[in-house]
Amino acid sequence: MMGTVELHDVEILSDDDCWSLFAQHAFENRSIAANPNLVSIGKKIVEKCKGLPLAARTLGGLLRCKERDEEWVNVLHSRIWDLPLEETDILPALRLSYHHLPTHLKQCFAYCSIIPNDYEFEEEELVLLWMAEGFIQQQREKQMEDVGGEYFRELLSRSFFQPSSTGKSSKFVMHNLIHDLAQVVARETCFRLEDRLKYPEQCKNIKKARYSSYMREQFEGMKKFETFCKAMHLRTFLPFNLPYGLSCYLASNVPLDLLPKLRRLRVLNMNRYHITEVPNSVGDLKHLRYLNLSHTSIEELPKSLGSLYNLQTLMLRECEKLKKLPTDLGNLINLRHLDTTDAHSLEEMPLGIGKLSNLQTLSNFIVSKNSGYRIKELGNLIYLRRKLCLSGLQNVVNLINYPN
Repeated sequence: MMGTVELHDVEILSDDDCWSLFAQHAFENRSIAANPNLVSIGKKIVEKCKGLPLAARTLGGLLRCKERDEEWVNVLHSRIWDLPLEETDILPALRLSYHHLPTHLKQCFAYCSIIPNDYEFEEEELVLLWMAEGFIQQQREKQMEDVGGEYFRELLSRSFFQPSSTGKSSKFVMHNLIHDLAQVVARETCFRLEDRLKYPEQCKNIKKARYSSYMREQFEGMKKFETFCKAMHLRTFLPFNLPYGLSCYLASNVPLDLLPKLRRLRVLNMNRYHITEVPNSVGDLKHLRYLNLSHTSIEELPKSLGSLYNLQTLMLRECEKLKKLPTDLGNLINLRHLDTTDAHSLEEMPLGIGKLSNLQTLSNFIVSKNSGYRIKELGNLIYLRRKLCLSGLQNVVNLINYPN
């Protein structure tokens, strides 16, 4: 069931320290003294953790929201404790924590198996990907982004994620053993290209894959991506960056040849590639919800982009050569995030941006000469959040009729 995983050195806690760590999480919102039965059961559960801090944290997080004695007893006597131990005795505790996750959190967690080991990620970054994959549904009084944030914080509270130790307060990582668990539960739906190249026998199941990732190289041609041509049901195409910020060059024929074969894509990330154009065939990706072209050298977007009616997120950060957006951008009625931060060559906003009534992120609204009237369209964007930069206000002729 486990396949091949790496062995990891782990710290072993004393019985008292292990109980203290478990109790810190399990009794976070209630009194230990007022729950003697739970304390008695909890100490027996801690014995099964065998001093492993990750096991104590995750089980404590699991039991935090369980109030009845029988719920704790069910965890204590779960059959999962008796499963054969293969590579590490921490796995039963982690399996148990995963087993008790709600279904919606299970799929969000399994998706994280495509994240490389030790990769630092942000909450918003992951939530936008979950949204694109349909893991988060709009609720009556909550935006999808807020619901996704709740999902993220629930997994964080159960120690499936943990704050990065590098001191970056907004960054998170997955413990290596948690990452191993994610790969087990994801099974054949997720794959990392490097793993497939290391274990070629796994490539026979590539047609079942839904979500994928790979590490960039400095120079990449079509040969590297031949495996993806077999992934007819692929939904996520997600590269991760080289260390030390090295430049990455992608052969021009890769997107031309590959995109027509991946018609079911929902996530397409070409961030930080030295590319100058995006093929018009991107408009055929009718299911696309997340498109990241940040830090590229593109000068314009293909006209077909206006037909991506399901698009939720369009990232164009630091596209320094990009001069204009598609004239029919207003057709993207499901667009929620348009990030053009530091895309300094953009000259104006296209007419009709006020139609994007779901827009929450609009990093910069640019007013060009003779188009000052377009600023009135901002009045329709009632869900905008965070910062909004207004550029070119000197071109506004008359703001008398613009509502406050």
